[in-house]
Amino acid sequence: MESSGNQGCLISTLMKLRESSKDAVVSAEYVDDFALYMHVDRPVQEQFENQLLKYAESSHAELILLCGSVGDGKSHMLQMCKHKYPDQISKFYVHNDSTASLYIDKPASYTLNELLEDFSDKKVENSNRKVILAINMGTLSNFLDQDEEGKFSMLSNYVQNAGILDGKRKAEDEHFYFHSINFADYHLYELGKNRPTSAYIAQLIEKITNRLDENVFYAAYCENCNNCPANNICPVRLNYELLSNTKIRDGIVSVVVESIVKNKLIVSTRTLLNFIYEILVNENYFDQGSLEPRKIPNKLTQIQYLNSLLPSTLFDREESSELLSGIHKIDPLHIRNEKIDEFFVYYENNEEALKVFNNDLYEFCNLLVKIQDSDFSDYANHDLKDELLHLYIRMCRLLSIRQDFLPEDSTYIEYMKFLYSWNIGNHQDLRQLYNDVEKGILSWNGAAEKNKMQLATANSKSSYHLYQDINLKIIPLQAFTEKTNILYSFRDEMKLRYEVKGTDIQSDLDLDYNLYKLLKRVIKGYVPSLSDKRVNVRCLDFINKISRGGSKMDTLTIRNLSQKKSQEYIFEYDETFGYSFEEK
Repeated sequence: MESSGNQGCLISTLMKLRESSKDAVVSAEYVDDFALYMHVDRPVQEQFENQLLKYAESSHAELILLCGSVGDGKSHMLQMCKHKYPDQISKFYVHNDSTASLYIDKPASYTLNELLEDFSDKKVENSNRKVILAINMGTLSNFLDQDEEGKFSMLSNYVQNAGILDGKRKAEDEHFYFHSINFADYHLYELGKNRPTSAYIAQLIEKITNRLDENVFYAAYCENCNNCPANNICPVRLNYELLSNTKIRDGIVSVVVESIVKNKLIVSTRTLLNFIYEILVNENYFDQGSLEPRKIPNKLTQIQYLNSLLPSTLFDREESSELLSGIHKIDPLHIRNEKIDEFFVYYENNEEALKVFNNDLYEFCNLLVKIQDSDFSDYANHDLKDELLHLYIRMCRLLSIRQDFLPEDSTYIEYMKFLYSWNIGNHQDLRQLYNDVEKGILSWNGAAEKNKMQLATANSKSSYHLYQDINLKIIPLQAFTEKTNILYSFRDEMKLRYEVKGTDIQSDLDLDYNLYKLLKRVIKGYVPSLSDKRVNVRCLDFINKISRGGSKMDTLTIRNLSQKKSQEYIFEYDETFGYSFEEK
C-alpha cells in the first residue's frame, strides 16, 4: 500500500515507478504530465506516426494493424499519439484490445468480424472507414484461419505478403487499404557491428536521474536526501547516485540486454520502471508503508547495508521478477576460471580488504562508509568480508574492469555479431557461424568427422557407433533489413537453411542464442540431455529431416570402441550384389 505519510523521503517519489502505482497504469485515452516527462521516443513510434499522418488524409478505407504481443508498448504509443496528433487520430476508430468483446453475450471474434466488416472483400472498395487495430499475432492468425468463406481474402493475402505472421519480412508494402507495424521487428535494444546497445533503456534511466526541475525524482533527491540525518549511510540515496553515474548506467543497460537475449524475455516499459525501483529500494529492509523510512538506515546491520546497495539488488534478487531472475543467472559471481580462483585466494588471505576495493574502485569508496572501521583480521567479520567481495566483483562487472579474471561471455558476443550480419545479409561474415552450426548438428548424437553423422541408437552405452556420410550445403537467405551501422528493426533469432547435397532435401533451422550455445558445447563433446531435446524440438526435427538425406540406406560405417584400438567396418548395399560387410 502506498502511503502519503512517506513525504520527506526519496522512497515515496520512487514509488511512482512501481508496477502497482497508479502512475504505472497505461491508458490509450489520456496522458498526464508525469507520463509526458517519462516518455522516450522509439523508432517504432516514428514509423506509426508517419503512417498516421499519411493515411489520415485519404478519402478511402484505411486499416492500420499494430501487431505484436502483450506488454510491447502498443497502448503507450496510442496514448502519446492521441496527445500529439489529436486531429489526425480522431479520424480513426481505435480498437486497443482485440481479445476483448464489445458484447457480453458474444465472443471477441464476433467483435473483430464486426469491426472489420468494412474491410471485407465486398465492401472495402466502397468504404471510407478508418480503423487502427492493436492486435496480438495469435489473435490475428486465428481470425484469418476462421475465415473459411474467404470473406477477408484481400486482408489475408496482405498479411501473408507482408510476412507479418511468419517473420519473412518483405519489401515496404504499399497496399491501398491495408498497412501494418509489427512490434516483433522492434526490440528494447539495438544491434551494432560489435555489440548490442539500448538507447531506450539508457534514456529511460536518464529520465529518472536528469538534473532538471521537471524531474520529480531529482527534485525529491535534492529536497529530502541532502537534509536527511541518515543520508551518508542510506542505500537508497547511494543507489540513486550510482544510477546517475553514466558508467554504472551503461553497465546496467548491458546486463539488462544480455538477460533479455539469453532468456528470450519480453520486457515492457512498465516492467523496466518497476525493475529500476527494485534495484534502488530493497524492500526487505525498507517498509514503504513506514511513516519515516529515512530512519531505517540506522537500523541496518553492515551486511544488510551491503545487500541493499545497487550491485546486490541487481544481481541477487532472483525471486523479485522474471527480469531480475534472468540477471541473477549472469551474476559475475558465477564465473569460475583459474585467474578468479587465484584472486579469491589472495583476497581471503588479505586482511586489508578495503584496500583491495579502493585500489580499483576509489571513485566509489563512499559506499564503504558504514564498514570502513571494520577489522577484517577478526574472523567474526568473515561474512562481512565475503559480502564486500561480492560488492567488489559486481561493481567490476558493471564498470567492465578487471576483465583479466572477469572476461566477457565470448559465445554471447559472437552470437550478437552474427545476428547483426545475418539481419543485413552479410553472409561473408557468417562463415564461422555456419561451420560451428554444421559441426554441432552433425555431432548431436556423438562426435563425428567432417561430412559424417553419428546415428542415434537405442542403447546409448553401446560400444558400437554407427555413422553415415552426409554432405550439407548452405542456402543463403535474403537480408531481413537494409545495411546500416545500427539496426533498430531486426529479427532476434536467425533462420539458417541447409540442403543435403545430391538430394532435394532442404530444411530450415531457427537459431537463437541458447541453441547456438548448446551447439558450441556439443562440438566440445557435450551430449544433449533429454531436457535439451525437449527445449529444442524444432532442432530435432531439423536433424531428423536432413538425416534422411544421408548415406545410411547405402553405406554405414561401424566402429567398435570396446578395444584400446578402435576397429572400423563398412556395411554397404549394392543393387547388383546386395549387402557386403568388411573391415576397413
